[in-house]
Amino acid sequence: MTSNRFSPASLAPHAAVIDAEQFSSLKELLDGLEVNLVANREQGRALRIAVVGQMKAGKSSFLNAAFFGRDLLPKADTPMTAALTKIVYAPQAKAEVMFYSPSDWADIEQRANQYPSAYAEAERKLKEASKSDSPFAKALQAPRVYTAQEIDRQVPEAIRSSRELVEMARRQGLDVQQYLGKTEVLEVAGGAQDLAFALQAYVGSGGRFTAITKMSVLHVDDQRLQGLEVIDTPGFNDPVVSRGQITRRFLGQCDVIFLLSAVSQFLTSSDMSVLREQLPEAGIDSKAVFLVGSQRDLALRQDRSIGVAASKLAERFAPEQRAAARTAAMLQLLDKKMTEQASLTLDAQINQSDQDNKTRHILGAVRKAAPRFISSWAWLVAEHFDTLSEEDQEQLDQLCSATGFAFEPDSLRQLSNIPALREEILAQHQRKHQLLADKEHELIEGVRNGTRERLQQIAITLQARSDQVRNGDLGALALTEQDMLSRLQSGKARLEAVFDEQLVKASQQFALLSTDMREQAQKYSRIQVVRETTTESYQVDTSWFGGLFGHDWETRYRDVVTVYASAQDAIEQVEIFALQTTKALQKAIIDCVDLDELRRNVGVAAMALFDTGSADFDAELMLAEVNKSLRRITIPNVNFGNKDYGSKIIKSFGSDRVSESQINGLKDAQREAVSAIIRDLENEVQAKVDAIERSLESTSQTFVGNMSRDIQQSLAHLRKDIANKEQTIEQLSAAHLAVTQALASL
Repeated sequence: MTSNRFSPASLAPHAAVIDAEQFSSLKELLDGLEVNLVANREQGRALRIAVVGQMKAGKSSFLNAAFFGRDLLPKADTPMTAALTKIVYAPQAKAEVMFYSPSDWADIEQRANQYPSAYAEAERKLKEASKSDSPFAKALQAPRVYTAQEIDRQVPEAIRSSRELVEMARRQGLDVQQYLGKTEVLEVAGGAQDLAFALQAYVGSGGRFTAITKMSVLHVDDQRLQGLEVIDTPGFNDPVVSRGQITRRFLGQCDVIFLLSAVSQFLTSSDMSVLREQLPEAGIDSKAVFLVGSQRDLALRQDRSIGVAASKLAERFAPEQRAAARTAAMLQLLDKKMTEQASLTLDAQINQSDQDNKTRHILGAVRKAAPRFISSWAWLVAEHFDTLSEEDQEQLDQLCSATGFAFEPDSLRQLSNIPALREEILAQHQRKHQLLADKEHELIEGVRNGTRERLQQIAITLQARSDQVRNGDLGALALTEQDMLSRLQSGKARLEAVFDEQLVKASQQFALLSTDMREQAQKYSRIQVVRETTTESYQVDTSWFGGLFGHDWETRYRDVVTVYASAQDAIEQVEIFALQTTKALQKAIIDCVDLDELRRNVGVAAMALFDTGSADFDAELMLAEVNKSLRRITIPNVNFGNKDYGSKIIKSFGSDRVSESQINGLKDAQREAVSAIIRDLENEVQAKVDAIERSLESTSQTFVGNMSRDIQQSLAHLRKDIANKEQTIEQLSAAHLAVTQALASL
């Protein structure tokens, strides 16, 4: 297959009888190939390296550390501040800022206008949920009163973010129409350092033009970037749809991918989606994908056992070598742990029975190469060690306390691993010609496979439709429709029971987990009190008559008992508990609804409503409508934030020994920290469980109605086709032949 052997134009004459969704998917795939091939064949073009990942994975922080040593690229605190940014070399530093097009902004305004009704609907559902007899509501004791912030969180993120963009533009007093579709050039005299200041107005969280900025190009006077184009992308889970689409489309024009994933939530479903779904059809070769775990420092803080083990290993070295040996050992142990976790996740994906070979090849190559782990924060702190902000100093103190190691600039640079990864990015330039040649091959191969799959599905659909029209009878069709709708209505309770069963199962899982978490809390609320006995000497005057005739001193000995506790131990207990419960709750949320199993169970229950053994039963038609309805069953995504629960203990007691008089205070502080973990996580998980519950309840209540409408629409179309049987069969046959010929050309 070459780029012009097959074109969707050859199927255009048959579009009337081809499923519109299937045809649109095929056309989008092939149109994208043409754009990507043109970009790939551009003479003398730079090698394009994309840094991708979810929002807040640390993409901008990494590039700031790797190339600028300062916050040139604003870190996206909210989805509104995340715009695609290209970084290229130029002798004179400047920036080009592109604003949204009129159609982009119209879409944003349309979503923003939906906010009042979406807010009202979210409030209505929350109030209903508070009265619900649902197992989730009972198990988690949902609050009866909701604040405006709680209601706002239930509004779909795309609508909420669009409203915030529109409101941001309004607050800035922008005449938006004056800027849409335009590009502004920012030229500065002071190089990259002045660019950071100038860009704040366009991409900073409070910038005047941030709301309408779609993407930017930074021309940086750094000769290391010659021949390279480094792209900082919005997150794949960006709720502003146009930005997420920009990233996906742009992947096909990139040659090397560095996928960043925060170690606290390493290789989430969103990350795996990039590897599994986006890269094959984007033509990314398996040798051009690098997996990067960000926030390495956080992972080290969260596992105090690594610091202890490294300290023991370092004891084998001479005293003057121990600091360096301990740093190296900590990083080796940390990376070994994270690599093993990544391998398990990748193995699970590779071994999925339905995994395609291309994706399996990419995942296998990523697994074999092993991930790189970095800490952008550690690099930037090392660079500005003597002028740290209060926040960075506190974070550094916590790192030193957690590891029992006094990090300094050199060891922080080792922890960052930034130089190694930066050199790996720059080294890709040497592979440019091979990468571009591989890119074209992979693009064509990926699209060929995607085209073949889509055409095969179209052919199956056309054949099934042809059989329905050829064998259909208008009189029998009316009876079939009546029978189907009647059976669906009568079986509605049975279908809803499948959803109810899922809710009960999940509620039981969370009830057990909540009990287990509180039991574990008892274990991690204990303080180990140490009674240390030492022997001390003292002098006793044994002379007669009070030393009237001279003094005789006798040395005697006594045991002295010192009672103390370790604040460091209390901090470790709290942070281990926080880590374990966060992981357990996140896994429970993700696993509480096995979407594939739920779809299978609903599908089986739906098909069981019909007399599949009857000669009059149209299994193909019914199965198609069931599958269409099953695809609508979804559940919300899940993410958790991170908090430092040991910081209050450090502030009150430090990280050393606590005297006997302070032990009760330390116990109280530890219990309060553990209680705060339980309280925070239960509140956080409750909101997410409520969202899952509402999603399932809504689907349960609308499933039969939606499926009934699908059946009616499908049968109405089928009746029209049967009424013009000969003409329709001829059209379907011609379309099927065109698809078959297209498949033969691949």
